Amino acid sequence: MIIKKIAVGNAEESFVEDSFSKGFNIISSNDNNKGKTIIVQSLMYALGNDPTFPSSFSYKNYYHFVEFEVDAITYCICRRNEGFVLKTTSALMLFDNVSELKRYWTKNIYNLPEIHKNEMLRIVDPVLFLQLFFVGQDKKATHNISNVGYYNKTDFINLLFNFFGLGSSHLSLEDVMITKKQISQLKEERINLLKQHKILKSSKTAVNYLSAISDKTSFNEKIQQLDKISAKIAELRKERNIAATRKARWETTLKELRSLNRTIDFGELHCMECKSTNISFSTAKKSSYTFDVSTVAMRNEIITSINEKIASYDEEIEKITSLIGKEQEYLLNLMSDDNISLESIVAYKNQIFDSSDAEFKIKEIDSQLETLNNSIHLNETRTKEQKEQQEKLIDAIVSIMKGIYITVDPNSNSTIDGIFTKRDAVFSGSEATVFHLAKLYALQITTSHNFPIVIDSFRAEDLSTSKEKIIIDLYKKIENQKIFTTTLKTEELGKYDNLSYINSIDYKEHMPSKMLNASYNSEFRKLLSNLLIELS
Repeated sequence: MIIKKIAVGNAEESFVEDSFSKGFNIISSNDNNKGKTIIVQSLMYALGNDPTFPSSFSYKNYYHFVEFEVDAITYCICRRNEGFVLKTTSALMLFDNVSELKRYWTKNIYNLPEIHKNEMLRIVDPVLFLQLFFVGQDKKATHNISNVGYYNKTDFINLLFNFFGLGSSHLSLEDVMITKKQISQLKEERINLLKQHKILKSSKTAVNYLSAISDKTSFNEKIQQLDKISAKIAELRKERNIAATRKARWETTLKELRSLNRTIDFGELHCMECKSTNISFSTAKKSSYTFDVSTVAMRNEIITSINEKIASYDEEIEKITSLIGKEQEYLLNLMSDDNISLESIVAYKNQIFDSSDAEFKIKEIDSQLETLNNSIHLNETRTKEQKEQQEKLIDAIVSIMKGIYITVDPNSNSTIDGIFTKRDAVFSGSEATVFHLAKLYALQITTSHNFPIVIDSFRAEDLSTSKEKIIIDLYKKIENQKIFTTTLKTEELGKYDNLSYINSIDYKEHMPSKMLNASYNSEFRKLLSNLLIELS
């Protein structure tokens, strides 16, 4: 993935940065508040990250645009508030929120990792995924991820496991639970058929038919499981209803746009108030986009995008319906009475059974047990192998982090024991800066991802010149595009200009807190018009 252009602005003021190279880029200035962080945060915000702009910048009043390339395909994406517009060479797509964007992204651009969250398998949001290759200027805690909220450091580690195909087992948790229960019931039945004795106080399954105490205990356990699955079904139905509602709204919009495509042999469409023939289409308030749909070609682009969106909702509804069906199967399995054979009950009540029938039944049980045990054994073997591979992956990442950290700061007394530090051993100052630089380097080396490595204020907390040189020498060996920012002292100005492997982007001429201005408006409008967005 290569970042080619970043732009931010509105109808009054804007800024366009298009001087990135495919290699090592360093954006520098002689002071803070020159716009470096705004550019980096606009990049990440447009890709779906949670906003962490400087408090003085009203990001909601602006459009955030990024042009990037993945596998020789160029994409243009624009975000305003919750809404996104994405254009490729062949299509223009509209997304109401990050969830819609990530589903399209994982299907058409890059397969995003999936992790189990709240007992459901979910595609990770950009706010977690982007931390694989991005460190912002703020929230540089070493003991946890940045933007802690819905996600935590365990989720990030699971993201890494899934990245390597180490994040899922052969059977789901529900399947394991049901299989083990079946094995337990069959073993009980086998014992009962081989040995006759009275066990009125036993907690075994068959005694539920004879003992009120045993039945009550078993029933309470079942109720807890039923509640758990019912809650999951309710959550899935809620998600399906939301998708269905949004689909219906876009279908209504589609009908309105199609009505404008009718052929008019005499006369033309125009506004009754101003007589203009220009027609615009606006999205919901949270997105706040206005598109020029005056011509048939423009309307067809929007219509094609909405058709794609509706198809995506259909796919999502079908997927959720399938998940609901699976959970309902689990529910029915729990709600049905335990399959206790008549032979077992008779054995408890009368201590009599037919030996030939019992022998046949035991053979049948043994066959079922062999199949079920093989399934569990295979799952446990794979799970054990996965855990060993997961441990090796973490060890490899930590080993590289340690090596980098010692190389950069050989006199440090701090030790690195994991991808995150312990809560009571948080790194601060330049140590935290080196920690994050080492981690992003190690993550790229182990995963071999091809995303740009973006570090805002990579010399934060007065990272010394000697340490900076080591970091630059390390990162220049990585083929990924790199976008670093830093604030230079007066005597350091121009220090990157003569380094052939660094594309130096100088922001020292920008007015403090006034990077955006009207001089970029023409170019900015052109970028957005390519996405059919009209500034008002």
